[in-house]
Amino acid sequence: MFAEKLCSLSDEDLLQQYRSTRNPKAFREIYQRYRDPLFRYCAQMNLERCNLLMEEFWLTLLQEPPSLHGQRLKNWLYTRLHKVLNTVDPNVKADGAAESPLQSAVESSDVLSAVQQLPRRQRNIFLLFNECKLSLATIADIERISLSVCRQELAHGRQSVAFNLHGSVRKPWKSSITLAREAAEMEAAAQVTTERAEAPRKSRARFPWSPRKSSDGSGTGNPTTANSSVEAARA
Repeated sequence: MFAEKLCSLSDEDLLQQYRSTRNPKAFREIYQRYRDPLFRYCAQMNLERCNLLMEEFWLTLLQEPPSLHGQRLKNWLYTRLHKVLNTVDPNVKADGAAESPLQSAVESSDVLSAVQQLPRRQRNIFLLFNECKLSLATIADIERISLSVCRQELAHGRQSVAFNLHGSVRKPWKSSITLAREAAEMEAAAQVTTERAEAPRKSRARFPWSPRKSSDGSGTGNPTTANSSVEAARA
């Protein structure tokens, strides 16, 4: 009965229950909820030391449960783990570390390998948004960058992962006959345009009653000539 009650509690209520009673069942419920997602995030950020880092992370939480001060436990967990990851040099391998099954699994996955090729900050933002389901505002706070920069980094990360997986965007295939026909059509169109540009312009025919521009640029014609032409037409 008590276990069913713990399952119905929110993350924050579970943590408060553990802080006040040190009930191991409450801690076990938190651990079961976040063990796998936190491990996946840590492994993709530091594959060599993820096991050791996660052991230390959970041990610290067990011994010193935090006070959230209105913050969501999920956000606190990923923020705290991000700080732990930043204290470790990602380029330094663990002593005596050999190729583990976890590393083999990452290398055999095209998607995971594509994510691993991202720069560290882009990879962190990409994972926190897509894998951990955090909001962009929370991720921007974790990385201590503006929301617009965080959004740009996420977009660049998505483009890089897509490129690493599929390469550049492929154009539709065209046969050599189609390419030759399109080239001939373009050449013919360019030749017609050139001939039109070089052709001499014909002078427009002038009639005796058409208005002529005066020296000052006005469009008034000779009224005497116009009147005589009209009279001749009526006759």
